Amino acid sequence: MDTATLLLLGAAGGAVRGIVHAYDCMTEWLARRREHRLSGHPVDAGPPAFGAFYDVAGECVAAAVHITLGAGVAVLLGASGQVSGGFATFAAGASAPLVLVQLKNSRLADVVLGDAGAAQAGQPVPPVQPVPPPQGEPQGRDPGPLPRPRPPAAERRSAE
Repeated sequence: MDTATLLLLGAAGGAVRGIVHAYDCMTEWLARRREHRLSGHPVDAGPPAFGAFYDVAGECVAAAVHITLGAGVAVLLGASGQVSGGFATFAAGASAPLVLVQLKNSRLADVVLGDAGAAQAGQPVPPVQPVPPPQGEPQGRDPGPLPRPRPPAAERRSAE
């Protein structure tokens, strides 16, 4: 597949994500309008405005970013041979924003980006310091074996 096709399919996938979100906001708004109309609210209060459910300026910027991300991921995956076919390229473009958000929230991102709290590859992890017991308890006393959890009632009946 040529680069232009990859760009187009990935961008279309990214645009679908914005369209689905707009549809979700619109259905929520329509449900609230219907609820307002049927509940007998005073006429002067008016139905809820669409702007309360959908920020047009912010969502336009987000849609542009999703389209760009979708096109970029589709080109990267298609040019490297990791995806082939129109549907796979479209799906990669549609899922690109979510995949990147999940990557951002993962521990791998902390390690790659160099978070001070994350353990770096090849560096030893410092040992965990033992927590001293509270003041009222004697030290050095072994509490003994932990109690075994009781099996569920169905297993107890079958064992008897």
